[in-house]
Amino acid sequence: MKCLRFAQFFLFLCPLALFGWLLWQELVPTGVFVMEKTVQKDSPFIDDLLPDQRVEAPEKTETGEWIQWLIGDPVFFFVHPHRFFDRIQAEVWFINEGQPIVELGGFASLASGAYDLFSLQNLFLDKSDWYRLEEKGMILLSRDKPIDSFESFYQNLPERNTIATYHAQIEEPYRLASSIPSQTPQTIEVSLRGYHAIKTYVKDEDLSMTFSFMDMNREEGDDPVHILVFNEQEQAVAEARFPDDGNVSAEAIPSGLQTLSLFASDLPEGVYKVELNVDRDIIFRSLTTTQQKIVFLNNLYLADEVGYQESPRPVTVWTSAQHFAFQTRHIEGVQEVVIGSEIVDVEEPYTRYSSEIFQKELSQMTSPVGDLEIESDGYFAFSPSQYFSPDPIKLTTQTDLDALGIKYLLATYTPPVQEGEWIKATVMFDTSKLVFEEGSWKFAFSLPDIEGEKARVGIGKIRLTLFRDPFTWKDFFSALKSYVSF
Repeated sequence: MKCLRFAQFFLFLCPLALFGWLLWQELVPTGVFVMEKTVQKDSPFIDDLLPDQRVEAPEKTETGEWIQWLIGDPVFFFVHPHRFFDRIQAEVWFINEGQPIVELGGFASLASGAYDLFSLQNLFLDKSDWYRLEEKGMILLSRDKPIDSFESFYQNLPERNTIATYHAQIEEPYRLASSIPSQTPQTIEVSLRGYHAIKTYVKDEDLSMTFSFMDMNREEGDDPVHILVFNEQEQAVAEARFPDDGNVSAEAIPSGLQTLSLFASDLPEGVYKVELNVDRDIIFRSLTTTQQKIVFLNNLYLADEVGYQESPRPVTVWTSAQHFAFQTRHIEGVQEVVIGSEIVDVEEPYTRYSSEIFQKELSQMTSPVGDLEIESDGYFAFSPSQYFSPDPIKLTTQTDLDALGIKYLLATYTPPVQEGEWIKATVMFDTSKLVFEEGSWKFAFSLPDIEGEKARVGIGKIRLTLFRDPFTWKDFFSALKSYVSF
């Protein structure tokens, strides 16, 4: 009889315990949830590394531990939490065989495709024999002489063109003493497709820009235009919006030419960033502005002229970039691009063509037919007089510090630690900056020029610790009520 009662009691407790465990997992009352992924095992929360052509099959190391080698850039994985969290601490155990920069990023923008990147390892910073100063996650390297403190560095700031940065900003803002306000508008006649980022300078004047654009309706969905202006503190200070044209089909019937004006007055002197947050269905046809200095950051997408005018227009820009990648999506975009005295032959669609040019002065670049995607490590202007360089050189795998005359390097960087045969790096993400789509976050290992470096990076384990505010009793009973009602 006692055994029967015990069995009945046990059967009663089992579903209750299971319900309690499931509720605990769902609510995460402590506010902390840990998930792990080892390369040889599946995880309910963290997907395998992709794409297959950039990763090798998992294998065992000489010590019997599992490792998966990354051989291409970038490499992605998706994270599927069972509820939303505010912060993510990512710990990665890896082995680095010759890759100068290893970074992990969270997907942060649908419009630009940008990632919120953090450094896992930077071999130049780790191995540099320059004079070194470290403080609260910041590193300052000096080529020629030691520096007493960060404070003294900023009090006697060297010339900006002698400073390179890595995930860091110079505290003292850039100022252009020669800037003179103008009321004379200038128009840039060029077709640019999709997201672009611009920097301009404002001093004793309004910020005024007028964009003409078309919705090409080549892809399904809404295509609103949202232009945002950010100050030097990365705060939004102005915006302009234009709704979709009402055609959400992919019938490739373009809208008429539309205009959108962006205006902001009483702005303090300084550098302002303008983001054109649109998808690839939007093609800007011209920009009219009274700003004298205006540069496009890193990437240009020169659009085709289909539906706008009969013949393509050549496009000429001036750039500070030294490393370029070109691609066209159409046979009509096959062309010879001229950069200074160099010629890059874009021979066929959907093929990436790279080029390097080393000079301190601006280079003139001409695309004879447009219809070209350009990636670079510099800025572009549509006339030499519009060009300015408000930001210091950014350290990449291809930065030649000697040729550029760099004497100082300022970095936000915490070196990884050695754990046996593994290197362990820890970084923290703010999920408010990441895209959360269909219940998932997307992350990527960024391994710049890994093939050119003939390097590889081996991943052993990824551990994500997710944080949110702990549940209160009020939250608990509210959730329990909704759970029971369901």
